[in-house]
Amino acid sequence: MSTEPATDLLDREPLFAPRFADEAAAIAAAHEAAALIAAISADPAERSRIPHEQSAILERSGVTTVALSPEEGGIGASVATIVEITRIISAADGGVGQLVQIHNMMLRGILRRPDDALRRRVIADIAAGKRLGHAAAEVGGKHKFDIRTSAARNAQGQWVVNGAKFYATGSYLAEWISSGAKTEDGQIGFLVHRDTPGLILDDDWHSFGQRHSVSGGVRFENLVLEDWQVSLPGAGAPQKPERTGLTWAQINHAAIDAGIARGAFEAAIHYLGNNSNVWIDAEVERAVQEPLIIKRIGDYAVALRVAESLLRDAAELYDAYNAKGRPSDLDDELILAVAAARVKTDEAALLISSDMFSLLGASSSYRKFNLDRFWADVRVHTTHDPVRWRLHHVGDYYLNGTPPHEYSAAAIRRPAEA
Repeated sequence: MSTEPATDLLDREPLFAPRFADEAAAIAAAHEAAALIAAISADPAERSRIPHEQSAILERSGVTTVALSPEEGGIGASVATIVEITRIISAADGGVGQLVQIHNMMLRGILRRPDDALRRRVIADIAAGKRLGHAAAEVGGKHKFDIRTSAARNAQGQWVVNGAKFYATGSYLAEWISSGAKTEDGQIGFLVHRDTPGLILDDDWHSFGQRHSVSGGVRFENLVLEDWQVSLPGAGAPQKPERTGLTWAQINHAAIDAGIARGAFEAAIHYLGNNSNVWIDAEVERAVQEPLIIKRIGDYAVALRVAESLLRDAAELYDAYNAKGRPSDLDDELILAVAAARVKTDEAALLISSDMFSLLGASSSYRKFNLDRFWADVRVHTTHDPVRWRLHHVGDYYLNGTPPHEYSAAAIRRPAEA
């Protein structure tokens, strides 16, 4: 039974992605990458294509390296910078922004892993611009914690995994994929390279939006794992159990919605200034002079400013929380701040991406303009984690003093009891 990675997995020379002098340089690189991605994703034909070109732009830009330490090829970026990069990329393409989101979500676990050969290999690939994917959820069960993928030891003592995952965000284009399975003794987590025999990545994500998140299926057919790839329950966990563990995913999901809202807002303004005709009753020369349109754009702008402000505030609080060692007296405030950002970014993105057509006119529905991509992306993305439960936890906290969580108490108990 092997306890260290095979040498052929470790001996590749990584090509390091660009390194940044500071966080401002990383954000500037995100804007440059976003401009290139937006130009591609505006093409309606792109909606049915795997975003290979957009993925390559991310890889070359270096923006997915920023969470690494300077010694590892990154800049040890703050939460505020990581969240801002996700927002910027999502304004160009919400699905591509979700590739960044899931990568950074998984990377936090890698960075907390003990310094072993696998960690060093994965870090080297990330420094070269490669990304992480995630394959956890399954279909067919009652809820997302109903896991049927199984793992068992073979005669050689290796883990053999069989099963299937769906909503495997980013995995189709990822270098390394994080997943899990149930065993006779509980659940295990594991990390697997995309070229591993027995790992099958399916291009079967056929939603009407967020197509570029490539959130399709992952199958395991007698996938053989060594011990160095597997995390047993409790192994490598942070010393302090975190009530705020899923808040890291939540704030980056909010960044996706804020980005889509910004993208829709700017697309609406551009269309009004360059394509919209004047309504016959308006008695103005241009659509941008119509009082009712001006007022409605003001509504959008206020909703967007509220969403972006709450997102920035939550990110700054997150950085303060980390700097203070994640104190328990800030747990509630962090969860509530991120919940507020999630709700308002959700609302702003849905409002602007849908209602803007009432201002732009019938011609804006032409497929060649591809303006419905913003609504389609945010409508699909916001179904993954419904904000009604964010509001439930906020309301229950203020009404009944119930400590807020990312999930309900029942959902938290299930994996613990399993």
